[in-house]
Amino acid sequence: MSGHRIGAKFPRHAKIIAAKEMLSQELFDQLFKFAIVRNPWDLQVSSYHHIRRERPHLMEHVDSFEQFIHWKLDPERLYQFHIDTSIEQQSDYLVDLHGKLLTDFIGRYENLHDDFNTICEHIGIQTPTLPHRRRATDRDKDYRSYYTDSLAGKVAGHFQQDIELLGYSFE
Repeated sequence: MSGHRIGAKFPRHAKIIAAKEMLSQELFDQLFKFAIVRNPWDLQVSSYHHIRRERPHLMEHVDSFEQFIHWKLDPERLYQFHIDTSIEQQSDYLVDLHGKLLTDFIGRYENLHDDFNTICEHIGIQTPTLPHRRRATDRDKDYRSYYTDSLAGKVAGHFQQDIELLGYSFE
């Protein structure tokens, strides 16, 4: 069906609706479906530093975080994979075509170790140590320090669906 043995290999960062469509209802219902989400404001700060570090040529014209957000959320800007993956609604990965949440558990990046432990306990495996391969050393710890009220509002407007479904707030 998917071209893979047992139909179990999905593309990296596939939306849950792909699994629901490709698997039998019986198998889909038996699976423990989970995701890890991230605060949208913190995600944008992380994206800013990641792209500056890993793909600086994409941001040669960007002098500040504020300019980055205005450029990144500009609806007239052409799609660029490395820029746009972090402005998709995270909730789109968790719901069906009618907006119904399909995941059994939503962990938060802000509580990654505890939530990962919960996931491992639920599926019955010993919790391995999570590696941290790309530890950021080039950013302030508190994402809020990057934002003005209007800039925080711009991000809130773009991610309103995530903020409502996932219960995030700027505070």
